[in-house]
Amino acid sequence: MIWLDDQTAITFSYFLEQTKLADELPCHRLMDHSNDDAFFEEWTYYADLFIAEIKKIIPEERIILNKGGFTLTYYDENRNIKSYPYQMGIQKAQFLWDRMNNYFLSQAPNVRVIDFSNKGYIGDYYYPFGHSFSHFESDYYKDFLKEMIYIDQTDSFL
Repeated sequence: MIWLDDQTAITFSYFLEQTKLADELPCHRLMDHSNDDAFFEEWTYYADLFIAEIKKIIPEERIILNKGGFTLTYYDENRNIKSYPYQMGIQKAQFLWDRMNNYFLSQAPNVRVIDFSNKGYIGDYYYPFGHSFSHFESDYYKDFLKEMIYIDQTDSFL
């Protein structure tokens, strides 16, 4: 997360990092994952603000949390399954993401949840926006869209 000033922050994704814009942004403060506890503490503060505001606009039962995550394996260029290097780092990042998901659910327990963690999706070398342990094979995104449609259609019965 890059803080542009005392009140404005944006995600400093690798997409942004690889652009000229990254060099032009004012950097008041950089918050990375080198200290997960400090990151989590600051994140919970802003998560609480976000949850309070979004509940004013959208009933909690209509909010959808995508319990996304990371993968340790991927399809390579020849569709063979390979393991990502730095698996401990990926697992550490997943632990933080799970912690954030659990916190969100503790503050908004009635949200709808999409959780594909047990479906076995893996990464794909040919992912259109770049190969990464945070991007999955195309079937993941097709399933995600189907789940969003299902939730939208079943909400009328809640």
